Amino acid sequence: MRTVIKIIAFLTFCTAVSGAANISVPVHYDSLANGLKIMVVPDTQVAVVSCRLYYFVGSMYEGPGTSGLSHMYEHMMFKGTRTLGTKSYKKEVPIMNTIDSLDAKIQRLREQGASESDEKIIALRKQIFELLEKQRKYMKKDEIWELYKNNGGTHLNAWTGDDMTGYIVTLPENKVDLFYWIESDRMNNPVLREFYSERDVVTEERRMRYENRPAGKYYERLFALFYKAHPYRIPTIGWMSDIRSYTREKLREHVARYYTPDNALIVLVGKIEPEKAVKDIKRYFGHIPPAAEPKEDVVTREPDPVGQTRFTLHDNASPQMDMFFHTPGYPNQDLYVLDVVEGILSGRSGRLYERLVDKEKLCTNAGASNRTKLHNGYFHVWATLKDTTDPAEVEKIIIEEIERLTEKPPIPKEMERNKNNIRMSFVKQINSLEGLSDLLAAFERIGSWEDLIEYPDKIAEISPDQVAPVVTRYLKPDLSTIGMLLKPQKSEKTADNEQK
Repeated sequence: MRTVIKIIAFLTFCTAVSGAANISVPVHYDSLANGLKIMVVPDTQVAVVSCRLYYFVGSMYEGPGTSGLSHMYEHMMFKGTRTLGTKSYKKEVPIMNTIDSLDAKIQRLREQGASESDEKIIALRKQIFELLEKQRKYMKKDEIWELYKNNGGTHLNAWTGDDMTGYIVTLPENKVDLFYWIESDRMNNPVLREFYSERDVVTEERRMRYENRPAGKYYERLFALFYKAHPYRIPTIGWMSDIRSYTREKLREHVARYYTPDNALIVLVGKIEPEKAVKDIKRYFGHIPPAAEPKEDVVTREPDPVGQTRFTLHDNASPQMDMFFHTPGYPNQDLYVLDVVEGILSGRSGRLYERLVDKEKLCTNAGASNRTKLHNGYFHVWATLKDTTDPAEVEKIIIEEIERLTEKPPIPKEMERNKNNIRMSFVKQINSLEGLSDLLAAFERIGSWEDLIEYPDKIAEISPDQVAPVVTRYLKPDLSTIGMLLKPQKSEKTADNEQK
């Protein structure tokens, strides 16, 4: 079924912004019989095309034993297919099967209590790496990266979130077929090549970014406390014990369930003709079957908070304070008001910076962020403290500023300044090929891409009187989650010095 819709959105800036802007976003929406969604936005002012393939899966579809699998697959997708990244896939297969059986023996030894330094585990790992070296004789390293780069590809990357994964590249207009060929082959013929060495890479990535980095460790534990039930509490990279227990078979099952055309969206923005693009996409992707079993969506929702949660980590990092408040999922009209509240509190002209940094001189930075999510979102207030600052004093001021929002409406000038900032940021993003691609995909994921066009008007309609009721409804300190990342306590410092 095909629908071609052209939306023209006219955004009129206030006098604070230079002149008026007239923005046209011609979105051609289509889908294939196997469920693959397509959005094409032609732009004749450029000579390139932003090509993006999104899968509607991320860490919220994982659980005990499988956390981080989507992120692991992000790594594996660059290892090639049955035809890409290999000189002979057939010769690789028996080697990979033998490696699987050796890793299964290691898993059994771990289950029996053996440590990583156990002689049997060390010997098995040595055999695996010897086989891997043998397999590498048949591999073409980084072939996918090289193909894109040698054909003018830029912005080449991939990312994983809690509800989406994205594979992105910007190509010259005459090279878009390369994107269709590579991505359809990755969707249809993935090979989990070099799986066990890449698992070690992810293990090290986790160690560096979370286990050995105070801020990473702090925020990971804080989110796990903030979300009590919803799987948003699962770290995207996965828990260490889960990563170590990954097997190729476990990842194969995850890929077969979620990385299928019925769970995917292609977005093309740039110099491209929509009718031809849809025809070409059907030629490359149309034969790929949907998942054997349709994806079961997440039904768990976060229960209402029943009290305040506190978490403090003492470590060698800049002192930090964070307050998190629960907000509803999309769509909810209050989320637009919370975007304006974010603007009032944030930035160098925002109330938190003016009070905590400029006036009281307690902090080096402060701000707020409203994070809209598919199910349960959050509003985040934060401050970076000076080493000598009493965190209790900062917390008291943050609460005072929140209460000030409930007692008196913002003045019109403050409202207009923040609404203008939101509109300018919005316009800047949709004027970028890559930014527009991501916004279209994000809105399609949480609701509908058509909501994107309405966003500036929704913000413009908000009046100062709407702020206090929404702040009262959601930003309740006695139901918040408060985190503090503070310097080591004196006794710990003394002990460290004595050891030195």
